[in-house]
Amino acid sequence: MGKYTRGILGAFSGKVGTVVGSSWKGIDYMRSLPRPSSKAPSDLQMIQRAKFGLVTGFFRPVSALINLGYQSLAHGKSGYNVATSDFIADAITGTYPDFEIDYTKVLFSKGTLTGAYGVAAVSETGTVKVSWADNTDSGTAKATDKMVILVYNASKGQFVYNLTSGAQRSSGEDTLAMPSEFLGDTVQVWIAFMTPDKKTFSTSIHAGQIVVA
Repeated sequence: MGKYTRGILGAFSGKVGTVVGSSWKGIDYMRSLPRPSSKAPSDLQMIQRAKFGLVTGFFRPVSALINLGYQSLAHGKSGYNVATSDFIADAITGTYPDFEIDYTKVLFSKGTLTGAYGVAAVSETGTVKVSWADNTDSGTAKATDKMVILVYNASKGQFVYNLTSGAQRSSGEDTLAMPSEFLGDTVQVWIAFMTPDKKTFSTSIHAGQIVVA
């Protein structure tokens, strides 16, 4: 794939003849159209495609959050792509074609901010409540860091998370309201801290599997 600053007749987007023009992060690219292959995919290719499909199907609804959570590692690629690579490497179990997600290994953020200690998750009156030990001033932790809670309902295939209303690290607890249709369902809970400007995150942790009460 070639990179160009002006192009032959200026930058363009889309297919023109046998080439495709596109732009990413302000950089213009031009690549040739791929040649169709008559070869059947190898076993390894089938396995990788199945894993990729599992990850993208799971992550797509929260791609905006993941791009933020992985932004510190997004050098020349999107945070979502980095997170996808981590997911494929660490959070898929089973053998092809019966792959499953190991929720305890899923990450929605990865960064240098000090994480949470002593985390517990419970459900109270239609909410998910998370508590943690106040570790302000430990490492890079600040009292004003904001809690981010991510909840996934596998039976509904739905996520709920907070990004603007999270409690401060110093408060030691936070709650996230669940949709009424989640009542009685088992959900997965992850948490992370972020700085108020949303530029630095801690590495997320799986806070538990609970039933919404």
